[in-house]
Amino acid sequence: MADARVLKILLDDVPVGHLTGFQDGKSLFTFDDSYIDLGPNRPILSMAFNTPRDEEGTERKLREVYSSRMKLPPFFSNLLPEGVLREYMVKRLKIHQDHEFDILTALGAGLPGAVRALPANELPRAAINYRPDTTHAASEETPIEFSLGGSQLKFSMIEHGGRFALADGGDEWIVKPPHPTHPSVPANEYTMMRLAAAAGVQTPEVKLVKLDAIDVKGLLGLSIPQWETWAYAIKRYDRTAEGRVHVEDFAQVFNVYGDQEYRATNYDTIGRLIFDLFPNRFEQLAEFVRRLVVNILIGNGDAHLKNWSVIYKDKITPQLSPVYDLVSTIHYVQNDSLALNLGGEKRFEAITEAHFERLARRMEAPTKFVRDTVKETVATARKVWPGLVMEIGPPKDLRERLYRYWAGLSDLLRIVK
Repeated sequence: MADARVLKILLDDVPVGHLTGFQDGKSLFTFDDSYIDLGPNRPILSMAFNTPRDEEGTERKLREVYSSRMKLPPFFSNLLPEGVLREYMVKRLKIHQDHEFDILTALGAGLPGAVRALPANELPRAAINYRPDTTHAASEETPIEFSLGGSQLKFSMIEHGGRFALADGGDEWIVKPPHPTHPSVPANEYTMMRLAAAAGVQTPEVKLVKLDAIDVKGLLGLSIPQWETWAYAIKRYDRTAEGRVHVEDFAQVFNVYGDQEYRATNYDTIGRLIFDLFPNRFEQLAEFVRRLVVNILIGNGDAHLKNWSVIYKDKITPQLSPVYDLVSTIHYVQNDSLALNLGGEKRFEAITEAHFERLARRMEAPTKFVRDTVKETVATARKVWPGLVMEIGPPKDLRERLYRYWAGLSDLLRIVK
């Protein structure tokens, strides 16, 4: 009886390995010898499978067999949508939401970054070694055009003449319609991204678009909230005129599942990894610290592991991707706090210079460099943000909430008195 299906994993057109899904829910992932043999110049699938500056250590990781049951191994599980989008996918595919191999099979040609997961014609040697009596079952292709992580409803769309559609032939954007329960989320995210850019954080192009300019034909049965006028659009940085650019989020970097995104680690550890392993370490450390400061200044309690990502522009060198998913969550969640610990603290109003000094010590980074980056970021925000908020013109209640919040921060971070 045919009891295993196989997906060939590629980065663009480079074969990387095979993912085998058994009928009982077991999954195995193994790297191909051809990929391992490429040596130190091989394109990086994930930092989780790589030991920087140690090719022997990397090869040991690449020769391991990565197994899991029901869920896919964390790297692949984190490629899949959550929340409303997953509900839509499983309903359309007529499968259970935990059948991640089936979801990956359907989404395999439209995954984030440069990863592709396409049906393979035969079993890999690791699957045969694991279960010698296994036979190959052909995957039933039910392709869906795109896969986006996160739980909020969003679409990968093409802009043409000011309209957005699920079609080829133009610049690619992620478009988020209004939230089904929280008011003014598109305006909120647009405002926070503009504030972040003004503070020196790397951001993609963003815009607000009329809801009636979005065409979602082909997504039958998907309900889009119509109770607000505007949607939010952010230009994709993993899609360029030259092709796909590989990215991974920090849940993939740390090899943990999405349900651990708030508790698997802290900002100190993320910063230490960046300062230890990223080239241009001081430039990347400054970007990391600026983002931490901005997340505090806007009251964003959702900057968890899946909302930080690594981009590989040259396929090998890691650096922080442009920022995304910045929302002032204090507008919706009373007494919200940071998603992860910063220097042992999560409460926005309690963060002081001492916490950034403790962060610097734990990252083994120069305290003065971290302190100066914090102060420069706050100084820029104090100078630019109040006027920019008035220029953008977010809803009055959001603007007033920001001003009350800013007045309650510590002396180090207070934007207005």
